[in-house]
Amino acid sequence: MIKAIIFDFFGVVGTRGLAQFRRDHIKGDEAKDKQIRRLKDLLNIGQIGYDDFIDGLARISGIARDTVLSYTEEYQPNSKLLDYIKANLESKYKLGIISNSGADWVEKIIGEDKKLFDDIVLSYQTGHIKPDAEIYELSAKNLKVKPEECVFIDDILKYCQGAEAVGMNAIWYKNFGQFKTELEKLLTPVADN
Repeated sequence: MIKAIIFDFFGVVGTRGLAQFRRDHIKGDEAKDKQIRRLKDLLNIGQIGYDDFIDGLARISGIARDTVLSYTEEYQPNSKLLDYIKANLESKYKLGIISNSGADWVEKIIGEDKKLFDDIVLSYQTGHIKPDAEIYELSAKNLKVKPEECVFIDDILKYCQGAEAVGMNAIWYKNFGQFKTELEKLLTPVADN
């Protein structure tokens, strides 16, 4: 039985890049989304430069250029994931974060949402980094659960494999929809026959 869900921070709880920008500022506007995809294609084939790409994103979205840059150059909260945690996980499971980090960026990036998590294990504080077994074991111990009662989510496969090596379930995070589907399969109790 799963009792705890542990998330990687950078790339999962905190994201950067175009996907988060589109979620926050385009919000399903198909016409604008199509323009942004075309702009990205032009950048990827070298027909426009990075500055033109940023200017284009600002123009299409109506958002200030500095804000656009903050998405492409700084981490932002993964608002879709955090909303899901609040609505579906917070009241039912112990929640943790394990991050390879040289400083505590969690509060700076997600602010008050840091309080959603019962435990945060940061590598610079422990002397261990993922995929070292000790960092996963410490998180489970701090959450007062066994490793096999945990699901660990990370956007880097070898860190998922490190969690599995200590007995945790793991989900390799590629996008929110894929993550949600895989997690809900793990959390759904199997009916007895």
